[in-house]
Amino acid sequence: MAPETPRIYVDLDDVLCETARAFLGILERDYGKTVDFEDIAWFDLGRSFDLEPPVLEDFMRKVHEPEVLSAMESVEGAIEALEEWVEAGYEVAVVTGRPSTTYDVSREWLASAGVPHQSLTFVDKYSRLGWSNDGPKVVPLSELGRTEYCLAVEDSSDMAQYLAGELGLQVLLFDRPWNRRPPPAVGSEATGEIHRCRNWREIAERFPRP
Repeated sequence: MAPETPRIYVDLDDVLCETARAFLGILERDYGKTVDFEDIAWFDLGRSFDLEPPVLEDFMRKVHEPEVLSAMESVEGAIEALEEWVEAGYEVAVVTGRPSTTYDVSREWLASAGVPHQSLTFVDKYSRLGWSNDGPKVVPLSELGRTEYCLAVEDSSDMAQYLAGELGLQVLLFDRPWNRRPPPAVGSEATGEIHRCRNWREIAERFPRP
């Protein structure tokens, strides 16, 4: 039996596409709030954008509309780095915490942006109550470990800690303002290892063969 192709977990939002920057435009246009990208200090957008729960729910509905998601820019260097991994024999598995109702537009964006990948999986990463999941099946976080990965690229500190601590993965934490505090668990606090990377160029240079 041929050995299984090594698989790399790659998050979608703010790892492959510039999600937060697109969200800032909606925030200013529809809610009259101006927030600098570097001031998004928390992964919790209600906290970062000072939005009360009902307003945050409306905001999250708007930013997940197809016209918003389909217009997002790709993160610089991402496509080239993934192409190198695929050429080296790795499988790219895109894993997202978006509501599964965005499956079609997410798949279309990946194709139109030319993102090399072999799969797209929706995972309930953050237990976001009230999100509609009427699309394809959403994988519970507890079942994520059923798929074997050799490396993960994430922008969420909480997910990085989960992937390293619970699944024993080597995780590349894509540097963003919201993941700079508190620092993620490393070393003896996790069975895996977390490496902060500033951009895709650094990832490609440091981890050409995960």
